[in-house]
Amino acid sequence: MSNNLAFNMEKIKKEKSGVDVLADIYFYAVFGEKMSLEDLERFKWYGLYTQDEQQNYFKLRIPLSMGELNLIQLKTLSLISKKYSNNTLIFSDEQKIELTNLKISDLPEIFKLLQEINLNTYFEAGHTVRRVLTCPVNGIDHTQLLDVEPLANKLNETFIGNKNFENLPNKLQIAISGYEEGCDVRFTPDVSFNATKDEKDKIVFAVKILDKIIGYITPAQVIKTAIAIANIYKDFGDRENSRRSTFEYLVNNWGFNKFSDILNSTVNYKIQRNINKSGNIIPRKPRLGINKSKIEGQSYIGCRVKSSTISSTNIDTLSTLLEKYEANRVKITHKGNIIILNVPTNSAENLAKELEKINFNPFI
Repeated sequence: MSNNLAFNMEKIKKEKSGVDVLADIYFYAVFGEKMSLEDLERFKWYGLYTQDEQQNYFKLRIPLSMGELNLIQLKTLSLISKKYSNNTLIFSDEQKIELTNLKISDLPEIFKLLQEINLNTYFEAGHTVRRVLTCPVNGIDHTQLLDVEPLANKLNETFIGNKNFENLPNKLQIAISGYEEGCDVRFTPDVSFNATKDEKDKIVFAVKILDKIIGYITPAQVIKTAIAIANIYKDFGDRENSRRSTFEYLVNNWGFNKFSDILNSTVNYKIQRNINKSGNIIPRKPRLGINKSKIEGQSYIGCRVKSSTISSTNIDTLSTLLEKYEANRVKITHKGNIIILNVPTNSAENLAKELEKINFNPFI
């Protein structure tokens, strides 16, 4: 193969789309043949990576929409880990679950189990628009300006699995937040939409490219703006040089003003360069510990996770505790911790004490 990775990747993508390889994964699972280097690259579109040169073991990364897992999903992931993996789940700071030490022959059954609980792995990686990042306590924190879940879901529906956006020059990461300061992630997303209020106290979104605000739009314009940005990157991003293929390189090469001008020319509304903003923004607070939810009668509990690698035994105990205290939704944070979203307030203290015993510690 050529030493020019970008050239190779463009050739690999041209030969076969990364979203069309599920049948190939099943072929290798049935016949056990060694995978080509090209297929190993394509399989990343489905979150599948080899762990060794001999291809004896594989890891599977499962991206979570909104970073959320319900109780049934948590139990099923634990079951998969015990039956097919190594009795552990890895909680990543990218809001993904990782299973390791998998055999390729088990992949069809694993994919089937994931599908049954409404989880999938496509567009986990590759040159795609990734699942949108959101804030873990979206919709339940009273300091938030807007619940962005409907917009986040629409963004995911627009991009994930869409063949129009499966062959970008490189990845594109979008974030959306109901807070003016955005979500506390460990890296700068390529594109962010952060809610704020104008002088008339109406919600608008700041459009941030990398870490710079280039203008303001209404909530109704978020999806169209995201599509326009993705299309600009698809059409103008560098496909000849791997080091220049990123969205960041395109923006820095053009400059923010040129990027803004091109973006404005592709939409049928004006992205406002500046607005007079309201000064009544409530700063958000730490998420660990017991916190009062916006939902009447409920609290949420933020727990620091000692290690990102969690045993199936601990996952099972966590599931049992959630059932005992009538909670059934958790989120993985951008730092690999967890937040239990819907805990009845009258039992939150008791649940927190029991969580501490199994190293999901709310009291740090």
